[in-house]
Amino acid sequence: MLRLAEMTFNALSDVDFDVLLGTRDLPPMEMATMMWNLNRIICDEMKLGYMLMLAGTNFKNYGIYEDIANHMKMPLIDWEPSKSDYIANSSNVPMIFSVAPSAEQLLVDYIQYKSWRDIVYIHDGKNADRTLRTMFSYLHKKCPKYQLFVDNYVAPPDEEMFKEFLNEFHRRISTQHTLRSNDSSEEIDEPTPVNVIVDLEGSYRTRAFLRALEESVLVKKEYHYVFSNFEVDESDLTGFHFSLINITIFRIFDKNNKKFLRTRAEFHDVYRGGFSNTDSIPTAAAFAHDAILVAGKALQIAMDEHGKGIFDKSFVRHQLFNRGKKGLYCRPHEDQTETRQFESFEHGLKIAEAIKKVVLTEQDGTLTGRIQFDKATGRRTNFSAEIVEIKPGVNSLNSIWERFQWAQDEGFLLGGERYVQERKKDSSQTRKGILPSKPWKLRFNVVTVLVKPFVMLKRRNPGEPELEGNDRFEGYCIDLLNLLAKNITGFEYDVFISDGNKYGSRQADGSWDGMIGYLLNETADVAVAPLTITQERERAVDFSKPFMTTGISIMIKKPEKQEFNIFSFMEPLGMTSLEPQGCASCFGFRIPVSVTFLFARISKKLVYSGFRFLEKVIPDISAR
Repeated sequence: MLRLAEMTFNALSDVDFDVLLGTRDLPPMEMATMMWNLNRIICDEMKLGYMLMLAGTNFKNYGIYEDIANHMKMPLIDWEPSKSDYIANSSNVPMIFSVAPSAEQLLVDYIQYKSWRDIVYIHDGKNADRTLRTMFSYLHKKCPKYQLFVDNYVAPPDEEMFKEFLNEFHRRISTQHTLRSNDSSEEIDEPTPVNVIVDLEGSYRTRAFLRALEESVLVKKEYHYVFSNFEVDESDLTGFHFSLINITIFRIFDKNNKKFLRTRAEFHDVYRGGFSNTDSIPTAAAFAHDAILVAGKALQIAMDEHGKGIFDKSFVRHQLFNRGKKGLYCRPHEDQTETRQFESFEHGLKIAEAIKKVVLTEQDGTLTGRIQFDKATGRRTNFSAEIVEIKPGVNSLNSIWERFQWAQDEGFLLGGERYVQERKKDSSQTRKGILPSKPWKLRFNVVTVLVKPFVMLKRRNPGEPELEGNDRFEGYCIDLLNLLAKNITGFEYDVFISDGNKYGSRQADGSWDGMIGYLLNETADVAVAPLTITQERERAVDFSKPFMTTGISIMIKKPEKQEFNIFSFMEPLGMTSLEPQGCASCFGFRIPVSVTFLFARISKKLVYSGFRFLEKVIPDISAR
C-alpha cells in the first residue's frame, strides 16, 4: 500500500517533487527491551536525518513517539487513532496528527439515534478513560439532559481467552434476566436488550473477538454488538450471515470502490512483484497509504509558503543538516565530532503548520475520504463514514443488511443515503452448514437419535427400492423439519444419526460426545431430537423453545398385601436375635409397672378409696 501511495502521489501534476520509498534493515529486537530499543532506533535514524515521521502507534509505544515529536519538534503523522488527551490550546502547535479518526462522536450519535440508555462497554483498559471522557463531554455539549449508563468490562489481554470471556458474559446476562423475571410480579415475555460497544486496539484483536463471538454460546436476538473502530469489514462478518444477533460496524474504507480497484489494477500491472489483486487490504494499510499523501501535501504547502528553496540546504548527499550542523541528536553528548547544544528541528514548526492546512479528498487519491485536521489537537476532523447494520431476517434466515451515511457535525444522512437490502448471494453456490467458510444457500447438517416415535427408520416392503437420504426417516422430528423447510425460504437439510445413538454427555477431559459433541466440533449445525435440557448442556450449546414438556414422576414398587398380626412390630427383630427380644419383653413389662407405681404414689384418690398398692383388700360383708 505504501508503494501504491508513492505511485499515486508521483502521478499528481501540482507537486514539485517526487516521493521515493526506501528500506533499511533494523537490528533484531526482543520484546522485553522493545521500548528502549525503539527510542534508540528513532534517535539513531535522526542523526542521519529525516523531515517528518510516519508511524502506526499503539498504547505501548505512543509515549516514546510523543516525547520525541514534542521535544525535537519533529512532526509525526500517525495512521492509527489518536491516543492523547491533548487539551486545545492556541499557544501550542500540535506535533502529532492522526490520519485515523476517533469514533467517539459517531458512537454518541449512534447511541442517541437508537435511544439507548444503557450500554455495555468492552475495552482494553487503557483506552477506556479517554474514550468515555470524550464521549460524555460531547454528549453533555450536544444534549445535556441525556442520561447514559455504562457497564464496563475489560477484555482479556490474551486473545485465546475471548471465547471463555464471552461465554461467561452471556451466562451472566442470562442469569440477571432470569432473576429479574422471578422478582417481577408480572411475566416478562421479551428479554431486555443488551447493547454492547466493543472498543479494542488493532485489527488483530478485533478480528479475534469476532471469531470468539461467532463460536460463543447463549448469543440471542436481544444482543446488539457495535464495533467502534474502523477495522471491521463486511468480509469479516460472513459467519454472522444467519446469526440471530444484531451487529453494527463503522466503515471508512470501501474496498470495492471502482476508482480504487482501477488504480490497484494499474499498480499491479506496473509492479508485477507486488501484492496479488485478490489480497485483502486491512483498513490500517489504507490509513498508511493516506498518511504518505498527507506528508507529501504538507511539504508542498511549506514550499509554496516559504519558497521552493526552503529545504535546499537541508540535505547534502542524503545527510540532514540542521542549523548548519550534521543531523539531529536527542542526546547531544553522543556527537563525537563537535561540541553542540541541544537543538530542535529548525523546520519542524513550519511543517506542522503546513500539515494543519492540508485538505485532501478522494479526487486527490485518498482511500478513506476527506482528510483534514483540527488545528488545536491534530485529530482528523470533517470526515464521513458508512454504518452497516446486520439484523436477523423476519421471514427467512437471510440476514438484513442496512446501510446509511454519517458525517461529522452533521449526524446521520437518512434522506436518500439510507437503503436496506436482504443479503443474498448467488444461489448456485451450495455448501452445507452455516459456518464462516460456507456461504449463501443454506443447507443444515442435522444430527439426531433413533427414538420412537420421534425419529424412526421407515419400514421397507420386500421388493421396494432402498431408501436414501432423508427419505430413510420418519417421525415427529422429521415432520417438524419438513414443516420448517416448507415455511422458510431456502431451508434445506441432511439428517444423520449420532454415533452410538448417544445424546451427549461431558467427558472427563471436558469434551462432549453424542449430539452435543457434533455441534461443538461443527460437524453438525443443528440437533433435532428429544434431548433433555440440562444446566450442563445449556452451558455448552444454545437450545430453542422445547417442542415437548414433561413433568417429573417418581415410581416405587407397590408393597404386597400382608395379613394383620398384632406382633408385626416384632418382625424387624427376627427370631435369631434372642437378646434383643428379651430386652424388648423386659422393657415391655417394666414400663407399665413403673408408670402404675408412679401414679399410685402421687394420686390421693387411690388412698382415700382404701386401696393399697400390691395389697389384697378384703371387703367387709358383715351384717348390720
